[in-house]
Amino acid sequence: MTYRAHGSSFVVRRSSFVVHGEQRTTINDQRATKQAFSLIELIISIAILSMGLLGAMRVFPVGLRASQRSEKSSRATIAAQRIIESLKLKRWEDLAEGETTSEEDGFDVTTRITQPQLDGVIDPARVKTLDVTVQWTQDGRPRHLAFLTYVRRPSS
Repeated sequence: MTYRAHGSSFVVRRSSFVVHGEQRTTINDQRATKQAFSLIELIISIAILSMGLLGAMRVFPVGLRASQRSEKSSRATIAAQRIIESLKLKRWEDLAEGETTSEEDGFDVTTRITQPQLDGVIDPARVKTLDVTVQWTQDGRPRHLAFLTYVRRPSS
């Protein structure tokens, strides 16, 4: 709006007046309305954000199950290693051939001691096979890990 007063002109960019304690603007500020978000834009952005969050939330249970499987596998490996090391500490005469089953830390552990049939070994009677199998059930499925090592009779 342009006003002329006493031969000079001036431009009113925004004018306001007070009515009963309220300030009212006579000219709409179009820049302020262009910067605001409409309701439909907010709804669309919330819908996109929620779809992304739902997708991310579906990944967490898969990762948790994988972590639990990994933990069980690590614990089974430690149990088998403990048994193998305890058998290695035994005297040669105490390593009787055969199979035993026990429970170790919630796992079913089968230990087999056998005389291996090895070709090319100079004295196969001085070697024994220690075969340790660790079994457990996880997520309704049977799981197992098998470990095999050889022990040699010390020289006399």
